[in-house]
Amino acid sequence: MRQNIQITLNPEYVLSRQYAEVLPIEDIYAHIKDLGFEFMEKENESLTGLTLKIEAKDCSETADSLLTVLSETIGLPKEKFENKNEGKAYMVVCDGVASAVITEIGANAPSVYESYKKISEKVGWNEFKDLCREILVVSPQIKRNAIFKSFLFQNYLISVNDGCGLSTALDDFAQLISDLELFSFNEKQPVVEIRLSSKSEPDSMTVPEALEALYDDEDNNKLVCLDISEYLEKSKHNELKTFLTKLVALQESYIFFFRIPFLEPDALNTIRKVLADVLYIRAISVQPFNNDELKECAVRAITEAGFSAEDIVWDVFFSRICEEKSDGRFYGIQSVMKVVYEMLWLKAKAEAAKDDEAHDSKLIVQKDILELSPTFQKEVHDGFDALSELIGMEKIADRIREIVAQVKLAIENKSMERPCLHMRFAGAPGTGKTTVARILGQILRENGILRNGYFFEYSARDLCGEYIGQTAPKTSAICRDAYGSVLFIDEAYALYQGDDKSSDYGREALTTLVSEMENHRDDMVVVMAGYKDDMNKLMEGNAGLRSRMPFLLEFESYNKQQLFEIFMSFVKKHFKYDEDFSNAASEYFDSLSTEYMKSAEFANARFVRNLYERCWSKAAMRTSMSGIKNITLKKEDFLAASGEKEFSEKLAMKAKIGF
Repeated sequence: MRQNIQITLNPEYVLSRQYAEVLPIEDIYAHIKDLGFEFMEKENESLTGLTLKIEAKDCSETADSLLTVLSETIGLPKEKFENKNEGKAYMVVCDGVASAVITEIGANAPSVYESYKKISEKVGWNEFKDLCREILVVSPQIKRNAIFKSFLFQNYLISVNDGCGLSTALDDFAQLISDLELFSFNEKQPVVEIRLSSKSEPDSMTVPEALEALYDDEDNNKLVCLDISEYLEKSKHNELKTFLTKLVALQESYIFFFRIPFLEPDALNTIRKVLADVLYIRAISVQPFNNDELKECAVRAITEAGFSAEDIVWDVFFSRICEEKSDGRFYGIQSVMKVVYEMLWLKAKAEAAKDDEAHDSKLIVQKDILELSPTFQKEVHDGFDALSELIGMEKIADRIREIVAQVKLAIENKSMERPCLHMRFAGAPGTGKTTVARILGQILRENGILRNGYFFEYSARDLCGEYIGQTAPKTSAICRDAYGSVLFIDEAYALYQGDDKSSDYGREALTTLVSEMENHRDDMVVVMAGYKDDMNKLMEGNAGLRSRMPFLLEFESYNKQQLFEIFMSFVKKHFKYDEDFSNAASEYFDSLSTEYMKSAEFANARFVRNLYERCWSKAAMRTSMSGIKNITLKKEDFLAASGEKEFSEKLAMKAKIGF
């Protein structure tokens, strides 16, 4: 009898044995070889998994043998293992450590094997894999006893965010079910995805429109995934139940998935109960990808393209991922693949520049892809040097030196308690808070305080979800990305407005954030930024927040001379300029209204950068027709830029006289 064996080890267990002389999966494979099976093929070997095709008498004996092997190699008594018998399919399981699935290879086994293998190799999606494994094991009993309705009347609630590969997973599921001969799918369009909406829109359907489409569909036999995110609100639950009752009559014609965003367990269970009042529901939760999983997706894509990457390439990759996430709109695998394709393009561009086809390299090195991330800075000097180069940051630099020295002393002296490193950056816009926070990650990594030192930037509202139960997991996922790094939250005051609005998820995000800050106080630095008064109000939003953010760094607004120096630092970095240009700039900043500089709308260094960019834009236009490549900034460029309404009206603001 031909059999397929799928062995899976828990990654945490594998890590616990990383210093063993023989890797756990290799040890298991060696013991299985000693059993004397006739091996047909070994496939899909990794640190945590192994797939074998063998020739043996029956699955029962194979399962008994594997139980002994796993018990001996893992070092646990046989009583810790469970041997499950499902007809011609068997499972040997030790919860949280290892599992083995043994199935008979029948006439359609090659296609089943391939479709299941594709699912088992997915990055993440553990609960989905468990479901598919269960269906695989139970399917022989379903077919043997002709109880297909026990499968067809199952429906699936899947909690998953955009960008995690839902469409691919649905296609893979349909293929597995088809190969197992549990359902005959429509060949033209086996999978359909529909977003339900209360109003008719181009990319969605209303409930009546969806029902009409399903009932009138002559080519049924499809997997239909219905996005019911808009119906998560309690006020719409009865409307959802009414819709579900209409689907009962279609259960033998369709396999239904109901999709919602990734929610916390209690919120997921609430919506599961709503659906379960009408239908038989299996709930599946898909965790958002962590950084290791995102990297694994990228590595696989690069490998499939025939390339490899040196280790330091991933610093640039994650710098770009941080940028992609900073606006709160990150699309998981889709975003990762976009970055990978750009990496491959930059690699091809670098090879083309060599003009040496005979020595084309398939190894991506860091210098090939430095263009990938605008914010990535290849460190040519240490973080404190970078901090000292910032204008007007002497007090901030001294304070950070004190903090780092304090933490390093606590790390070296085990009898001392390591201080919590979360910080408050208080100051007006454009005073360098974001720039300092970015450099802070580098400093903390260089001094052995943080292991990664990446920089993740979000606004406060990025932590909040759209639906009940979405905020906590969204905030947790953002924090999980930032483990070992700096999490910078701009306009943090928006998390707490000083009231008790139940519709505002800011308080929930703040509560989750405080918990993460405490649980990972030694492996993550949260920096909250905003105006001083707003930051003080924020501290009132959670009783434990102020004590968990002991360091307050106040960023003063720049004076006129500092603004001029910042402006000239931008200019000197990229352009030549004449003396009249410099003099015009000095006169301009000196004439800025004190009233305006103290106003809430003044953006300090951001105002300076905008003026600088307008200056070289004017110079570029002036020289565009002359063919000059190396631009020299002139007084006329500055006067043209500063004369525009955005900048000139600031000079007209005068202190008011009288009452």
